[in-house]
Amino acid sequence: MNTDRFKNYEDDVKLLVLDFESMERRGSNRYFDVDQMETIIDFYLETADSEMLEKSVRYGEQLFPTSNEIRLRRAHLLCFKERYDEALNLLKQLQQIEPNDTDVLYALGVVYGALDQHRKAIQYYHKAEADGYELATIYANIADEYAKMDMLADARTYYRKALSINPDDEHSIFELANCYEDEGLTDKWIRFFSNFVEQHPYSRTAWFCLAEAYVVEQLYEKAIDAYQYALAIDDNYFDAYMQLASCHFAMDDYSNAVATLHESLAHTDDKAYVYYRLGEIFKSQNNIVTANVYYRKAVNEDPYYAEAWHMLALNYGITHSYYAAIDAIERALKIDRESPVYLTTLALIYADNGDFDKAEEVFNKAIPYYSDFEQGWLVYTDCLIMQERFADAREVLVRELPDCDLVLEFSKRLALCYYNLGQRNLLFNAVRDCICEENGEQQLLDYCPELNNDYEVMNIIESHRRESQKNQQQ
Repeated sequence: MNTDRFKNYEDDVKLLVLDFESMERRGSNRYFDVDQMETIIDFYLETADSEMLEKSVRYGEQLFPTSNEIRLRRAHLLCFKERYDEALNLLKQLQQIEPNDTDVLYALGVVYGALDQHRKAIQYYHKAEADGYELATIYANIADEYAKMDMLADARTYYRKALSINPDDEHSIFELANCYEDEGLTDKWIRFFSNFVEQHPYSRTAWFCLAEAYVVEQLYEKAIDAYQYALAIDDNYFDAYMQLASCHFAMDDYSNAVATLHESLAHTDDKAYVYYRLGEIFKSQNNIVTANVYYRKAVNEDPYYAEAWHMLALNYGITHSYYAAIDAIERALKIDRESPVYLTTLALIYADNGDFDKAEEVFNKAIPYYSDFEQGWLVYTDCLIMQERFADAREVLVRELPDCDLVLEFSKRLALCYYNLGQRNLLFNAVRDCICEENGEQQLLDYCPELNNDYEVMNIIESHRRESQKNQQQ
């Protein structure tokens, strides 16, 4: 029996629920008064136990068929099952009986919100304010409705009102931070949460959100301090460990990033994710051997961690461990057979090892999934270029990527194809497209070093340099 579900409940609630469940198991009947039934039903609502919620509501209706309080909980059950139209009909009946029942009005707000009728939801939440009960929850719900309508200034107002009543409301804290972020109001975000943690210094969530604001501004040292405050309050706060490690990484402080991730292992059941993050750090330093140690730990913890198998495949490919790379990427594909990324990696491994027939076979499987994966087409053209099939590569680029977002990657490949096909005017156009991109000139010449010896191409590049210098001087 799961006793943790009673952690936040009084003993009398626990006894009532256990009595009800004992009765259910025996298939017998016993009497609970209406208040007791409401307590039992509310427990299952709050713990999201759908099976027992259904049974308790049904039993309550048997005992008290005319009770509006039990019928109201039937409406909540219908909402739980996402049968909102039925819930709405029942609530309207209850409203006709008791027009000023704030519980019914609140429930109507919930249903209208679920039906995306946000203004009606707000209207009913305001009506539910009348008895001054659960105001923090009502204000947070009103804020949620404004946020859904992208009326973020109003949303911020009501999240702040909710927090003025219940400063421990983590939902309102996070959503308020999201509003500031979505509006780009980082200064106000920092100002609000700096004041908030002065007034509520033991709010781990507020310290976390303050740290997030500092990260947006790349104020990593201040972010680190704020994350550490959050961890001082709750040393089991896994998300704070993850973000703290990211800050150290952003500051190129790899040793502290690694140390923080190792420390986090004691505070999560998802150790595979932590090992994956550790692998990413070592891979960023080109320490492939150590990266693979951690990716291996990740898949040992979770054999279905497709991304970790994929990273192993890429690393084995870098070190020319052909069979290990094939094995790793095939394991990833067993988990996600239609991944264009994994299929492309498999094709590239074959191509890098000169098995172009198998590479072509895999590309043919991957291509149907390339509609939103431009990188796949670029890798396919790389494979064609490896085989000096420049006309085919040019055809793929022009036909499949007419509006490519990766302009520089697209243009430098086109330039290489046009150069080798002797299509000079088209080559010059592709060169111009490259050098108009940031760092495009250097990337083009690194990708296609033959162009360093092409007088006409270098003349175009030199003209562009002079024009850029002239513009800077002006």
